[in-house]
Amino acid sequence: MSKAKSHKNPALEACQEGIEYIKNHRLFSPIWGRVSDRFDHDGRYVSSKAWLIISPNGDLWINPRRRATAPQWARMIAQALVTLGFGLIQQRSPQMLWELAALSVVNQFCDELKIGPLPDELQNWPFPEQLSNDAEVVFREWVADGCPEELNRWHRIWCGGSDSWFYQLNQPHRGWGQPTDWKALFVEGITQSVQLALEIAGGHVATNARPKVLTIAQKARRQLMDYFPLLGALAASFDIEENISLCSQYDIRVAAIDVGAQKIWMNPAAGLNQAECLFVFAHELLHAGLNHASRRRGRDPFLWNVACDFSINGWLIEMQVGTPPSLGLLHDPQFANASSEEIYDSLAQDVRRARKLITLRGNVGEGDILGDGEGSIFTNAETWCRRALNQGLERCLYGSLRGTMPAGLIEEIRSLSQPPIPWDVRLAEWFNEHFPPPERHRSYAHPSRRQSATPKIPRPSLTKPSEDLRMSRVFGVVLDTSGSMDPQLLGKALGAIASYALAHDVSMVRLVCCDAQAYDRGWVEPEQLLYRFTLQGRGGTILQPGIDLLAGLSKRGEFPLVGPVLIITDGFCENQVNIPMEHAWLLPEGRSLPFVPRGEQFRVQ
Repeated sequence: MSKAKSHKNPALEACQEGIEYIKNHRLFSPIWGRVSDRFDHDGRYVSSKAWLIISPNGDLWINPRRRATAPQWARMIAQALVTLGFGLIQQRSPQMLWELAALSVVNQFCDELKIGPLPDELQNWPFPEQLSNDAEVVFREWVADGCPEELNRWHRIWCGGSDSWFYQLNQPHRGWGQPTDWKALFVEGITQSVQLALEIAGGHVATNARPKVLTIAQKARRQLMDYFPLLGALAASFDIEENISLCSQYDIRVAAIDVGAQKIWMNPAAGLNQAECLFVFAHELLHAGLNHASRRRGRDPFLWNVACDFSINGWLIEMQVGTPPSLGLLHDPQFANASSEEIYDSLAQDVRRARKLITLRGNVGEGDILGDGEGSIFTNAETWCRRALNQGLERCLYGSLRGTMPAGLIEEIRSLSQPPIPWDVRLAEWFNEHFPPPERHRSYAHPSRRQSATPKIPRPSLTKPSEDLRMSRVFGVVLDTSGSMDPQLLGKALGAIASYALAHDVSMVRLVCCDAQAYDRGWVEPEQLLYRFTLQGRGGTILQPGIDLLAGLSKRGEFPLVGPVLIITDGFCENQVNIPMEHAWLLPEGRSLPFVPRGEQFRVQ
């Protein structure tokens, strides 16, 4: 027993224990795998009072006879690897100042990582506070202003009495191929450390580093976070619900998403493999990031869900994200370059056939977008999802995935990132288009006041537009005065119309009130709409008689043939309205027409 004890080397055992800690550390494991570490038992390279030396090629010589605890050895080795990873092992003049500048940065980095203490001889930290974290800046300051003498003594202790702890600075690269990229290996280690921290925070890895068993859906989410920056942030923000009984209770056979609850339902009974689960998970995330719930805007919920599925599935197949599920999905090549709105209009032409389609929820006539909202406004959760998807797009476009994104998806994400134009601003643009400012001419018929500098020279004056031109600047308003119309909507719409009409020199407005029949109110000056105005109607809603009345007036020459006409309604009208003139619609926010309109739509908030 005594003989066995006599061969034990406590210094070497502590050193080996510190090496084992660094070897298993996620931050240092990539760079440690390429370092050539050796023990200098004979003292040929490392001073007897020093701990280690390192070269730019990754040669690390360790003094096994130098006494230190295992955490202290881990700290010294970690500092050597950080110096190598930062690319600070260089030859500069004066060399001692450069090594001190490098050590100041490396020690700050290791202090933040909380990797062991320094050896007892180096505990007295002589570096001044508030040093820069850039070694080049610190080096230049000390070269210009001088370095404290206590730092020189501290450096000699670090080097064990030698002049430097770097060696073979001028030795060329050994071996075949390109030199080792130590910075890239260090970045890889940082990435692994951040990933471990996220896994622990998300509950996928226990604090004792024993991994939990991940389900296929959780593995798919992890794969999205690791390899698909477009959807990585979105994937991390949604919880996964895989309870079979709950999925059965909500009639979810495959998958569904609830943006407000930040939850994605994945039914394990669907039998998806990991590649199929990756596709389905990405599909549900795009529903959230593209704000499909609020973009419905009064459309039929199921048909809108189907239209969004067609566009999303086409993009995912083009990007080769996972594998489409073998149980089937909605995909049609004819919708390759179409938006969800365009696909919806196409599906609405054959509603009976479209209602037989099946979304990823797995049931006929039920969509995979859950929630109680009516698709009228954007929620805070949708705003966050929209911002996360836009940030993921920027990482893709400026990273290695540039050029692999479908043009339609890029256009849709960017359009959603822009703030929506208010309805009254769009209405003003409509007025600008149809009523441009009249051209003003100068005339000598009534000269203006002469200038004092040239009193004998008459100056032309601006003439007012002719009466014919002024009377041609008119438009019609068909006002739905049925009982379902909100008085506040009527007030907002008429007030905006009157204000913009006055600002664009519109002389008259032909006002037609319409419920079950049309009531011609004749020509009305725009300013009269700003005050109390008696309306007729308040019965049912049929808009076609009001349109026919204006069309008859245009045939008799009492109204322009081309319009324009503004139609104010709440959307509760007949299923088809034929309007031969240029026109636009004013609707309340969240409402839609029961047909596909040709004119522009403004939604009053």
